Amino acid sequence: MSRLSTSSHHITLGYLGLVPFLLFTGGYFIAETDWLLQAFIFYSISIVSFVAGSMWQPSTHPQSSQDSTQQEQTQGQAWLVVLVTLAMPVLVFAPTWAQLAYLAAAYVWLLVLERSLLSWQSLSADYQKMRGKITAVVLVCHLFMLALVAHIPVS
Repeated sequence: MSRLSTSSHHITLGYLGLVPFLLFTGGYFIAETDWLLQAFIFYSISIVSFVAGSMWQPSTHPQSSQDSTQQEQTQGQAWLVVLVTLAMPVLVFAPTWAQLAYLAAAYVWLLVLERSLLSWQSLSADYQKMRGKITAVVLVCHLFMLALVAHIPVS
């Protein structure tokens, strides 16, 4: 039985994690202040790191019944998770649009990667749906912020 299928708390917390994304995006739409943009980026970096970290744990401890090919695949996928977070310190030097684009792509990459993990099938159907929905909303928030950052005011 999956560790996530026994409780709906993980799903509730997942949806609650969207609230800051929506508040920062809405706030920046209204006010366009730098602190809201930076708070959005900081929160996004924190959450993408958390998601990557939660994927790292199961993939580094394969079941003993797996054959060596499955273990190698799982360990390879674990390193693909790490690649997402390795570039994060360099994002400090990137322009804001590049930070937002990278983070948007990171969320999609992590979902695609998680779906390819052997443990995906053991997760509850509710969790699987939630991950897709949350990733879609987070992606839209990043794209919306990117559009706001890149807009040219009409004079």
